[in-house]
Amino acid sequence: MPETKKTFSPLGKRRKKKEPLPPLRKNLSALLTLQTFVVLFLVSVVAFSLAMMYRTVITAEHLYGILSMLVPIAIFVSLVNATFSRYMYKYLDDLSKAMSKVAGGDFSVRLDAEKKQPFREVYRDFNTMAEELGGVELMKNDFINGYAHELRTPISSINGFAEMLLKQGASLGEEEKRTYLEIIASESRRLADLAGNSLLLSKLDSQKIIADKKPYSLDEQLRRCSILLSEQWTQKGIDFEMSLDAAQYTGDQDLMQHLWLNLMGNAVKYTPKGGSISVTLKNEPSSLTVVVADTGRGIAKEDLDKIFDKYYQTDKSHSKQGLGLGLSISKRIVELCGGEISVKSALGEGSSFKVVLPK
Repeated sequence: MPETKKTFSPLGKRRKKKEPLPPLRKNLSALLTLQTFVVLFLVSVVAFSLAMMYRTVITAEHLYGILSMLVPIAIFVSLVNATFSRYMYKYLDDLSKAMSKVAGGDFSVRLDAEKKQPFREVYRDFNTMAEELGGVELMKNDFINGYAHELRTPISSINGFAEMLLKQGASLGEEEKRTYLEIIASESRRLADLAGNSLLLSKLDSQKIIADKKPYSLDEQLRRCSILLSEQWTQKGIDFEMSLDAAQYTGDQDLMQHLWLNLMGNAVKYTPKGGSISVTLKNEPSSLTVVVADTGRGIAKEDLDKIFDKYYQTDKSHSKQGLGLGLSISKRIVELCGGEISVKSALGEGSSFKVVLPK
């Protein structure tokens, strides 16, 4: 077998096979070459213009004199341009590589935005973008895990109790059968609510305006919502108080009822036994203000800015039912109404959700 020769550089390191230039460097190299030709072309134009200005026949001696003066200038400009291009290339190349990583799904990449350089603000914006995308990715993954968990639980219950009824139905008493059927019905409603919330949020995200607006009594709607939830808050011994001004509002009654049931339902869910909930409605000259306050567990300070984000849950363990869609839906409904929703809360001190609707 013939001996394979190895080529070494004078420094003792094996030469590497020349790699093709990345697209960004190719573009900069092409730009540099083009600019050099432009400079040389301008030199020729200047020389010709000087000759025409003085009506002088360009001799070899004249041309030599002009070129000896202008060519060094052209070379200097080209060198400056080359140095500047290589300087800019480093930062553009870093940005290009980082963007490629983000496009590939790596949202942990960050650029050095502290060092003083021409693209510092761009680097900062890139880091902010990557951080936001990473947050959305985490929430999406949490949503998928939560969705799977929420689906699996009721499906398992429905399947388990249905099989018991099929296999042991003849030996079960009427009371047991009724209990199992109630559980199946309850878990079926959970599945329907789960699918309904996902579809509603998708619909609201693509909706620009509320078309089906009708005038109705807002205070009466709030009372009706409290009655719908009365079984839940009475079982927990919660003191439920309402202070409502008479108020007419023009909007989509179904969407607004979904909003109030969600806010009141959350208050009931997170308020301990013996706690209290208050709902107030103020009819002001230019707006209607609804406040739903409770004495529940409250919300941590770090969660307040994200509480209305899609899929965000303050309880990461999924010990509470839900996917973090309820408040996102509430916020979107309020936005479509041209209003504002905000929250004040602290751990152990309860929460207060405020909705302001324009008249």
